[in-house]
Amino acid sequence: MIVHALNDACPDRVIGRDHPAYDDVRLLFNGMHDLRPRLICLPRYVAELRAVIRATRDAGLPTAVRGGGHNVAGSAAVEDGLVIDLRLMSAVSVDPVARTAVAGGGATWSQFDLATTAYGLATTGGTFDTTGVGGLALGGGLGHLMGKHGLTCDNVLSYELVTAAGEVLVVDAERDPDLDWALRGAGHGLGVVSAFHFRVHPVGLLWGGCVAYPRAELGAAVRLFRDLMLGAPDELNCTLLLKRYGPTQVPAAVILVAYSGGDEEYRAALEKRLGEPEVLDWQLTFRSYLSAQAALGRLAFGLRHHWSGRFVDALPDSLADALAERFEAARYRDGILVEPLHGAVRRVDAESTAVPFRGAAFNVTGTAIWTDPAADEQQVTWARSVAAAAEPHSRWGDGYVNYASTGDWAGKTTASERLTSVKRRLDPDGFFRGRVHPVSESLPTSSAPGGRGPAGADL
Repeated sequence: MIVHALNDACPDRVIGRDHPAYDDVRLLFNGMHDLRPRLICLPRYVAELRAVIRATRDAGLPTAVRGGGHNVAGSAAVEDGLVIDLRLMSAVSVDPVARTAVAGGGATWSQFDLATTAYGLATTGGTFDTTGVGGLALGGGLGHLMGKHGLTCDNVLSYELVTAAGEVLVVDAERDPDLDWALRGAGHGLGVVSAFHFRVHPVGLLWGGCVAYPRAELGAAVRLFRDLMLGAPDELNCTLLLKRYGPTQVPAAVILVAYSGGDEEYRAALEKRLGEPEVLDWQLTFRSYLSAQAALGRLAFGLRHHWSGRFVDALPDSLADALAERFEAARYRDGILVEPLHGAVRRVDAESTAVPFRGAAFNVTGTAIWTDPAADEQQVTWARSVAAAAEPHSRWGDGYVNYASTGDWAGKTTASERLTSVKRRLDPDGFFRGRVHPVSESLPTSSAPGGRGPAGADL
């Protein structure tokens, strides 16, 4: 019986529906995916993880793998199946001389950053510190340091991966170039990465934080952000958010700033430009990398989310105006997130990783966030309308796989014969397969202009 086999593998760490901690442990970032797995298993070591995979495979039980549980798609759980929860495999070790770090598959960026910044080191990581290291890295990985050091996946030296057969592989470009390629951007569902070996970089004080602009300056702030990033040095990364801001939740444009360079003349000019529109709030100062990582704060797990976006080649005035208009139509805690792709991200050979969006200029995402299930249809429609506004400026397919809102995205990142071949070799029986969550059956198929197919098709 599967319960006995799992208890043998993970003594006292198999949680069923009658366990007092069940609801807390199963909770995901996105409350739209209120899934009730039959069992949740928490291995501590690779040997236990291998045993869990083999027992589950032999039992034919649907299986999901949870790292940080932060993804919007809800793919860290499965209805009436088994969740392999890696949160106890979250240790981070740092070699400050070699400038490398090893993170367990269940580590979060808060854990990783605390360990590495103790030595004045860091790598490109999630701007929400509750994000899982593994999920972010396997989908590419955007962050404050990407202009200078590339995507998260560009900083992975090697992976320790447990296959559907329970075998342990050490993967890098020399040992298995095809699998290494796939894990860099299309790595979800190929196996369980139990450890990531990262390159880390010296990082000192940054000049940054956020500056907020009032409602009347929405269009001007979008244009300012665009112009800054189109001419930005590698050391500057800005992120634009159209959101409700501060204690009174007033509509605002917020530019997050992280400048890690030492050119004081450039920094002073940047400060002057950021102060040109009317300012609602100014929180820019010299700060630690940890402080910059915490600038967005934390969102509680269990809120309802639907995120939909596109990578775009440009951010012309017409799109800037459309985004301001879409934000004006938003409700609840909805916002629009715009992230630049520049510097080291774009200098990596597009064929060397499975990341499909390196040539784009910006990632534009509508982030609908709410609590009332009665508002689901309205909120999904609004998020899709942001993607529809960006669609005429995109040639990059759907949006960022790490922001996908349902589980029906396996393989969409970069559908190719090479990826299919890797998947068939690693998981011929589809043990780690994508799933379509039933939520897609209850939502509109194409309510927004330019909408694409069923609800599960948005990324």
